[in-house]
Amino acid sequence: MAQLFLALLGLAVGAVINVLADDLPHRTEFRQPRCPACDQRYTPLQWVAVVAFLSGRGRCGFCDASLALRRVLVEIVSALMLVLLYDKFGPTIKFLLLAMLLEGLWLITIIDFEHRLILYATIFPMIGIAVLYGLFGANRGLTRTLIGGLVGFGVVYLIYLLGWVFGAVAARTRGEPLSEIPFGGGDVNLAGVIGLAVGWSGILLSLFITVMTGGLGALIYVLFMSSRRRYDAFTPIPYGPFLVLGAVVLLVFDAEIRQYFAGS
Repeated sequence: MAQLFLALLGLAVGAVINVLADDLPHRTEFRQPRCPACDQRYTPLQWVAVVAFLSGRGRCGFCDASLALRRVLVEIVSALMLVLLYDKFGPTIKFLLLAMLLEGLWLITIIDFEHRLILYATIFPMIGIAVLYGLFGANRGLTRTLIGGLVGFGVVYLIYLLGWVFGAVAARTRGEPLSEIPFGGGDVNLAGVIGLAVGWSGILLSLFITVMTGGLGALIYVLFMSSRRRYDAFTPIPYGPFLVLGAVVLLVFDAEIRQYFAGS
């Protein structure tokens, strides 16, 4: 019963994440779910996309546009996260704080992937949740938690500065300014949040995972775009999702990783 309740709760949380992902980048207030094509309000049975599709209401009643499949994906991932976290950690404070943390990171991932933005409106609440997790979920203590945040922020801030140097050199070489740099200020803030959650030692491994998966993602993108003759060496790639991926691995599999390194 607990898993069923959490799955339904996860779908509802996913529906809220969808609304926030649509509205926050445009600085609009929290609104009832709307059709992106005609901006008309969805009916209550369409607020949760999974329910809408299962009940045969997968299209807008005003313009007949199909509900975005992104809404379904977000809701399903949200539900699976809650169920899997509960199965792993049980009814504990760690589960509660980790669920809040991962749902928030999921929202950040969606916005950054679609808009190349990591907003203060998502970062500030996450700072509080990450600190609470470091204190009561990971039992790391305030000092180690804050050091983790400083290390995460500091390391990625250095990468951010190197990105500006690279951008200046590349702009001088090309004779035109670059509109994007490898890491933005939002990535720096997100790394600080992740550092608060995983600690100073964890953030280094998390960033290593980020670099490896980000490099693999970039390689796949280059090969795909090159095959279509549309490759541009200076096309920006959002790094927020890769930062989140590294954090999730550390947060969910922390015990297994520690056991592996202890036994090696």
